[in-house]
Amino acid sequence: MSRKLKVMFSTHGLVEGDWGFENDEKGFPTTHVIAKKVITGQDTGGQVYYVKALAASADGYDVDLVTRRVDPRICPQFGGELKDLGKDINYTVEQQWHDTPKIRSRVLRVPAGGNFNFVPKEEIRDYLPEIIENLVDFYKKENQLENIEVVEGHYRDGMMAAGMLCDRIERETGNRPVMLVTSHSLGHKKYERNLPQLSKGIISLEEWKWHNFEQRIKDETDAFYKADIIVATSPDEETRLIAKPYLQDINKITVIPPGYNDQLFYPVSAQEKNKLKHQFEYRDLDGNAAHIDLMGKKVVSSLGRVVRDKGFSELSRSMVEIMKDDPSVIYMVSGEKGNSVTEECKEITRDFADRVIFLPSLNQQEMAQVYKASTVFVMSSLNEAFGMVPIEAMGCKTAVIVGRSGFNDYAHCADIRDDNQDYSKAIGIYAPSQEEDRWRQVKALKLLLNNKELCDKISENGYNFVSENLTWQKISLQKDNLVQGVLDGRKILQKKNLRFANAMNTNMMYFLKSGNGY
Repeated sequence: MSRKLKVMFSTHGLVEGDWGFENDEKGFPTTHVIAKKVITGQDTGGQVYYVKALAASADGYDVDLVTRRVDPRICPQFGGELKDLGKDINYTVEQQWHDTPKIRSRVLRVPAGGNFNFVPKEEIRDYLPEIIENLVDFYKKENQLENIEVVEGHYRDGMMAAGMLCDRIERETGNRPVMLVTSHSLGHKKYERNLPQLSKGIISLEEWKWHNFEQRIKDETDAFYKADIIVATSPDEETRLIAKPYLQDINKITVIPPGYNDQLFYPVSAQEKNKLKHQFEYRDLDGNAAHIDLMGKKVVSSLGRVVRDKGFSELSRSMVEIMKDDPSVIYMVSGEKGNSVTEECKEITRDFADRVIFLPSLNQQEMAQVYKASTVFVMSSLNEAFGMVPIEAMGCKTAVIVGRSGFNDYAHCADIRDDNQDYSKAIGIYAPSQEEDRWRQVKALKLLLNNKELCDKISENGYNFVSENLTWQKISLQKDNLVQGVLDGRKILQKKNLRFANAMNTNMMYFLKSGNGY
């Protein structure tokens, strides 16, 4: 007997970005994978990686990860030619299988909108009804509609899609799947963060209207009310969910952070680390192969999407102060050719250009190599919903420094602002990276780079913490346990209702037999 099905929605997320496909006779992608590739750009960040990792770790269910079908070659931000593709061209649900001995998972790319052009998350809500209609038709042909036990929604659009699918299944089968949602980024928090930028003219009125925060917050609130389970990725998110404007039931909310792949992000021996550092290989921003000898060097790294909120500019200023005092320090940081943030970082560090390595978008294996070669990893974000990169670095037994983030809310790194802090028990160090606080980031960097014994101790503590608590398998199990709790609760309620109905029937029969009935 086949296992029950879990459907996960990441409708805007370019889930197909890691693969290359064989083309059909008309030149459009089929489901046959012929090459792996890395696609970078908007809407390809942590939320997409999160759902892919969970889908590959959920051994309690068969898993379908649903996204909108997009051909990345024709997305303008990826250098392709923007075209409008007609419905008559291979306009079907694509399937891509990812089976292992324990896990049956696949990506379903569902067409919507009459084309395969990319649609940003701010505009995709109007496509959701068609996505659901085509997905339901697909499941009916597979005779799978009644086998769906859990529906997960991720981000605003994915949560809306989850609610739509649960409503549709309930109407057609009489049974409602368990609905679990994770927002990843709350609209109201983004509204608060961007409102001052609107008043200063940094964000135009046109862009502000495009974000349509009022509609987004309403959509999120409606999805939260429909959900059986709300997963918050940090305590801060939980606090916001129970406050205005969301006002959600605290009993529906559980804090479960993102996880990491311990099969990829793991510590190496001193000998292996030296071998890695001796001839560290990487690609420059032009895609050219390069290498550097890192033996005897202190490496500070920072990875992530190249956007202003990640704090790369602030960290670059801190690193200038560090590199002035210590010629053995090498700085590795994410970059993007022509990106304004990268150009600013280049200008800030121009006097130390021979000791700064800008890295293009990396695949997971390449990221692991950077973590393992690093002395310290810094997540310098000005405001991060959570942030998975420090967890991955900890998994490689690398000491971490984090800025303002949900990760620090959850894991409570030692606060550099506390002069009485016992750093020997810390799993990492919290150092805010805002410009007025940047001296604290410099202080944290010096503390770790100049005290190898403490740096090693913190890296050991961090590794123990994440390996015991935050592997994707453990995260997936926590979520499955929550779902089972809802299912068990439904069974108990059904039994109570059945007993009540039986009791009512018995009383009615007694009433009629006694001659008191009409």
